[in-house]
Amino acid sequence: MSNELLVIFYIFATLAVAYLWFYPKVIGNNVKLMSWMDVLITGIPVAISAFLFWNEDPSFRFVFFDTNWFFFTVLAMAVIELPIFLLYLRARGLSQQYWAMFRGQMSGSDAAWASASSTSVERQLDDTKWDGLRTRGAKQFLLWGSNIVILFGTGFLIGVGENSWAAYSLIHILLIFVFWFLLRISVRLIADAPDDALDEMMVAQRNRSYLVSFRWFTALAFTAITALMVYAIFTDAQPGSDGFNYVIELTWPQVQAIFWMFASYAFMLPSMAMISLELNRAKASG
Repeated sequence: MSNELLVIFYIFATLAVAYLWFYPKVIGNNVKLMSWMDVLITGIPVAISAFLFWNEDPSFRFVFFDTNWFFFTVLAMAVIELPIFLLYLRARGLSQQYWAMFRGQMSGSDAAWASASSTSVERQLDDTKWDGLRTRGAKQFLLWGSNIVILFGTGFLIGVGENSWAAYSLIHILLIFVFWFLLRISVRLIADAPDDALDEMMVAQRNRSYLVSFRWFTALAFTAITALMVYAIFTDAQPGSDGFNYVIELTWPQVQAIFWMFASYAFMLPSMAMISLELNRAKASG
């Protein structure tokens, strides 16, 4: 039971710092920023658990069933944080504002979906410090580089399975966040901007990029489910198959690889699509 108590201890320590200092002093009443920061706060205990238990991978007892360190940490975090979170919203008088954000009763940069604020977009539109990322060559590098990083990392982690090379997953995740940041800066946050931060032409460009990125993501999802169907048909053709039951064995690094591939494209495709459209327009006009 010592491992379970250790995890619960640093979950409480993380939440104490978050709700007694970070949220009231740093975040204040910005409920949208609080919702985004909660993902980071949740990631802290998960990262500590990964550091402590990745290699040994001991079994954890969560009430009535056994699980691994990852799911125990996530489930324990959810159970412990939920009442603290609701109490904090009530004490700060933020309950109505917070839930209105997710019910679609807030628009523009206050909406939950808007990952860039009007202020940050306006700042980027006037920014010249990152103009090196907005040249044709830089945009081509970001577009090709981000896809190579995602696809190479996914294939590599699936291929190595569970051995020392699986530690590359940490580098893979870091590179994904670096390219996500650079892509957004390259398009001046327009792909993630709310309507009230853009003029009509920019809104049209953003909407077009979302249409293109939706088509690309649809193609990715269709490819994945087609591969699953091909695997099922191939398995059915093997001697001894009953045609109904399939066994897909995945290691933790392989699950990470698949998760981060879809997560990466979900967040990066709008910026990728905007860069691709800009490059195509420049090529057509040049």
